[in-house]
Amino acid sequence: MIGKLLWKWIDVILFVIAIGTFVYGFFLLNYIAGIFSIGVALIILGLLSELISRQEGR
Repeated sequence: MIGKLLWKWIDVILFVIAIGTFVYGFFLLNYIAGIFSIGVALIILGLLSELISRQEGR
């Protein structure tokens, strides 16, 4: 039980770090790509949070 909960949180944290790294990389390319990548990252994080809340509310 605790192992599944811990694994889910580690998975989410690593996913957020990965998205942050991609956004940073796009900002290194140029400013417009960085702004666009923030929008895409927020959409992905929003979908991820909805998926997690649906799984917990079964």
